[in-house]
Formats: sequence, C-alpha cells, structure tokens
Amino acid sequence: MPSPIVHSVSGYVIASFVNDLNSTKNHDFKWLINIIYPILIASFADLDFIPQIITGVNFHRGLTHSLLFSVAFSVLAGLMINCCFKISYHKIFWLTFILYDSHLCLDFFTRQGIPLLWPFIDSRFKSPISIFPSVHHSRGLFHHSHLLFITFEISYSLLILWGLKKWKESRL
Repeated sequence: MPSPIVHSVSGYVIASFVNDLNSTKNHDFKWLINIIYPILIASFADLDFIPQIITGVNFHRGLTHSLLFSVAFSVLAGLMINCCFKISYHKIFWLTFILYDSHLCLDFFTRQGIPLLWPFIDSRFKSPISIFPSVHHSRGLFHHSHLLFITFEISYSLLILWGLKKWKESRL
C-alpha cells in the first residue's frame, strides 16, 4: 500500500505538470499552492485514520476513497481557496480533483482496492495487478519484512522526481 511519502511525492510531481496557477498575482502564496497544497491534497484521503483513533471504528479506505467524496471535497476546497486567496475557482477545483484522485489511483493498485463508487455500489475496485508491496503493521515499525516496501517506495519516489527534473530541464 502506498505510504504518505508516495502520495506526497506523486502529488507534488503531478502538480508540477498540471499546475497553471504560477501566474497568480499573490506571490506570497505561490509556495503554498505549488508545494504545500499538492502534498496535503494528495495525502488527504488517508486522514480518515483520525476518526478511527477517536471512535475505534475502522474508517480507513472508506468513504474518503470514493469519487463522490473526491468531487465534494474538491468543490469545498475550491470555494475556500477561491475566497481566501482569490485564485480562480475553476483552476483550483480541477487541481484539487486531480491531486485527490491521484491518491485514489495509487490505492487502486493495491491488494485491498478502494470503494470507488460508494455509496452507489458497495464494492471495492482494485487492479488485477498489485504494484505496491504490502506492509504488515502488526509486525512493528522496524521489522525486516518492511525492507522491500521501503526500497520500493524510495525507488518510486526518486524515479518520478528524476523524471520531473528531466522534464523541467527540457523546457528551459
């Protein structure tokens, strides 16, 4: 299953490709929209662990991993960012939607899958091919079985950051 590191790096890289908010007149917030915002939005779906801590009920990979939630979240985030930073609602909505759905796409390639069409269909959708190695939380944080998981995550992150660097160099 992808970790917050993979979701964050993926969000940053995707935003670097699709983000046309660089022309925003408010230069004080460029770093927020170009770096912090993509990282937070691409990882947001996994914040469903917070209600789990409070209630003891397992919410992980529930409604926050559905397209309906993604659309609702993107609408609300778009309205808030538009009001606070005077950035185009249309642009921030689509950026948010793409970043949030990058999380869903990555989680689609796991053994557990995601409830993509919740609440309309109560089934989990998953790829026939699991790309991301499983991590066994019950074995503790520093168990040797996590070496494959950590190696894959670091390799994936370095590879897409290298690809972004090459893409930026080719645009100069």
